Amino acid sequence: MITKDLKISKLLARYPQAIDVLIEVSSHFRKLKNPLLRHALAARVNVEQAAGIANVDVNILLSKLNNLIDKFPEEINSVNKNDERIIIGDNKMQENSYKIDQNKVVTFDVRPIIDGGKDPLKFILAKVKELKDDEVLLLINSFEPIPLYTVLERKGYAHKTEKENDVFKIYFYKDNKLNVVDEEIKSHSNDEINVADFENIIEIDVRDLEPPEPMIKVLETLSKIDNKTVLLMHHHREPTMLYPKLEERGYRAFSTKINDNYYKIVIVKTKD
Repeated sequence: MITKDLKISKLLARYPQAIDVLIEVSSHFRKLKNPLLRHALAARVNVEQAAGIANVDVNILLSKLNNLIDKFPEEINSVNKNDERIIIGDNKMQENSYKIDQNKVVTFDVRPIIDGGKDPLKFILAKVKELKDDEVLLLINSFEPIPLYTVLERKGYAHKTEKENDVFKIYFYKDNKLNVVDEEIKSHSNDEINVADFENIIEIDVRDLEPPEPMIKVLETLSKIDNKTVLLMHHHREPTMLYPKLEERGYRAFSTKINDNYYKIVIVKTKD
């Protein structure tokens, strides 16, 4: 049976036909036809969250999806909570034999921060900065923070992810095999670039959108950016986790803080 907690990525991996059901319920889900968006977003969003994003009744969505599996009776693989696995690079799961020394664990529960409406990233980075080389950060969250894996990999931290009921426990530990980018994840001053130097300006305002809609908007627009075109995004916070993803795709972001709830982010193409 498909439940509201099932990740969209797992749903589509087991039942590719489910994408047609999703689109039937809401045209919003047409975005999942794009392999790039599907790879970036489907692993982070469960059925209930997807229903909320698309503004459809989760019960109607679940009913249609479960009618689908009646036609294609194949049991969805469940995740064994006792499995010790790790997501690296392209998000493929691999066995993780790293043994955690519980005496070296520093626990940080970010759920109260999120419940308070704040972005936990700066608090997580501050906590990581306080760690000793032999200490392990245990991050407790209500969902799997997949974008955070890339951010902390750049700082030399591998991870080990466990799930107990609806709680994710992610252990971050130093790994000398990783290529460390010895710099803080930071924005660049918007003074470094002048949008007037470009022939075309694409402007999007994502301040009223809920995650992952801002990410969708950016990914959909990247292909329109070239040496003559710049993207100007208005955001209610600094999208720190977006920066590494942009760099991987050949783009760079320049951010200016207007006030506590308003940032202007300029995105340009850095290579062909």
